Amino acid sequence: MSTVAMDYVRDFMEDVKHDRALQLKTFITVVLSITGFSLFCVEDARLHRANDVMHFTQVWDSKSEHKAMREERFPVISICPTTSDFEGQIKQLSCSGYGPNSFRSFNPVPQQISIGTISSATELFNCFTVNEKQDYIGLDSSFFIKCDITYNDLVNQGQARITTWANHDVWPEAIFQEPVSNTYKWKTVLQHRTSEFYMKVKKYDFKGKARWFADLNYGQYMMWNSTQDAGPHASFTLGHEFGGFEEHKQVKLYTTNMMLGTVGGMAFLLSCLNIVAFAFFAGLLQIDRSGSGGGYNSNGGANMYGSQDTAGGIPQSTAGGSYGSI
Repeated sequence: MSTVAMDYVRDFMEDVKHDRALQLKTFITVVLSITGFSLFCVEDARLHRANDVMHFTQVWDSKSEHKAMREERFPVISICPTTSDFEGQIKQLSCSGYGPNSFRSFNPVPQQISIGTISSATELFNCFTVNEKQDYIGLDSSFFIKCDITYNDLVNQGQARITTWANHDVWPEAIFQEPVSNTYKWKTVLQHRTSEFYMKVKKYDFKGKARWFADLNYGQYMMWNSTQDAGPHASFTLGHEFGGFEEHKQVKLYTTNMMLGTVGGMAFLLSCLNIVAFAFFAGLLQIDRSGSGGGYNSNGGANMYGSQDTAGGIPQSTAGGSYGSI
């Protein structure tokens, strides 16, 4: 088989040496083939570069949105003081769940949590955790949790801060499954007012798995009057943002099918360009293939009409008909 191939290549090279038309066609084909291969390499590099980074696009699924609005599970809430300079800074914490025709009382659980500071140091705080079993579920954004905070009278200074996370046994798909030590994940609860917080829930689908992320945001706040100042030092409410959640799916900006389609289109255009280029340069250089049966050969047509051809042409003296004597 290899001998046959070598003989074919040898014959082709011999034809190229003596045929100007074949030389031109071979040259154009080689140039366009190199160009096509270069374009393929460029598109392949573009494919890998575009997919080196994970990309997400936001989608909207009405069924999932309505289902989430009917079953909005509240996260675990951790409440900590903003400073560790005083022991027992939070004297009392009272939390309840509210909704249309719904009420739920919570028992805050003491917990020590390590939280980092701006200077990168880590301190241990005496905190409280609410809804640790994560069994409080609202029906829509009208449900919320409200907590009243009373500070120790001897301290009577400082402020509280909160963060949210998920119970791994209840919500294993959540990204944060314990209190985050990063100080920027905590939100401050100011004194003598009711601060509103709302969760912006996001769902990320990638590699066939769903991961949930609850971003805690500030809402409105209500200042207290002199009568309310006699009660707890601060309070806050936490609920879900109206409108369900945001869903993001992993996508590829440039897929293999897109690359093959682009390369296929380029190959078609290069094939057309090959034909057009050969026809143009063959006409420009007046290239003719001898012995191909088309056009005139190098004898200028003498073999067809010459006097030495007795089998073809028109004899001048023996032609029959009314013009034979001319």
